[in-house]
Amino acid sequence: MDKKKCIITGSNGYLGKQLSVIFKKYGWQVVELSSSNKDDQFNFNLKNLENFKYNVLEKCNLLIHTAYDFSANSLEKSISTNVNGSEKLFYFAKKMNVEKIIHISSLSSFNKAKSIYGKTKIEIENVSKKYGVINLRAGLFFGGDSKLIEKISNICKKIPIIPLIGNGSFKLHLCHYEDLSNFIINIYNDKNCDLSKIYYCCSKTSITFKQLVKKISNNKLTIPIPVYFIIIFLKIIEIIKIKLPLNLDNLYGLIVYNDEIEFENSDKYKILFRTL
Repeated sequence: MDKKKCIITGSNGYLGKQLSVIFKKYGWQVVELSSSNKDDQFNFNLKNLENFKYNVLEKCNLLIHTAYDFSANSLEKSISTNVNGSEKLFYFAKKMNVEKIIHISSLSSFNKAKSIYGKTKIEIENVSKKYGVINLRAGLFFGGDSKLIEKISNICKKIPIIPLIGNGSFKLHLCHYEDLSNFIINIYNDKNCDLSKIYYCCSKTSITFKQLVKKISNNKLTIPIPVYFIIIFLKIIEIIKIKLPLNLDNLYGLIVYNDEIEFENSDKYKILFRTL
């Protein structure tokens, strides 16, 4: 019996790597697309798809689009790169009769989004509709080598008192990559999947940022830093072009809460998304 073929964009990023490993374990033929130019990956760059060899999409059962270019520092540039690039990919996938196309979106994608990332993701969702793409809004990823969790953990190890963004009360919904993989398999196997719906892939129970820090740091002391002070500081850092692990767009993505989360569509697939 021939293996099912899964193509994963952004396969050198955190989520792309995890999904590639898991789908190989499931017995799929995995084709990795990345801008990193590794020998075992096909070149794929959202900035320039003119030379993309879209025949790689032939006989593909499942395309999972995780690629995103974070280098765009304005909404206009991000739309030019991420939205237009994603739409070209969806067009090629449809042209090559890919069985199912999944776009990994984000909880940051909603009507009141303030971050460039969130606004860009919602635009990708909008253009994807005409290509029959399934949009999964994932929560904050953890498990494996999650970069954000790792950054918080490193900070917690180095200092005795942990600074909090505001009072740390803003809510987070988490998404373990293994749970997401199982959700993707279930939605792939559903021949009657409603392509018009948004599917939320995250823990139903939220955790506050303070609870997250306390969990990672083994209950170290915390000190609140006013949000307005952090915003001013990050704006100055951007002006003088110093790179920090957290930038202003990351901050808006964290603290502006998506209150539009609805689990009704996702409940059908019977995946319980774990939390810490």
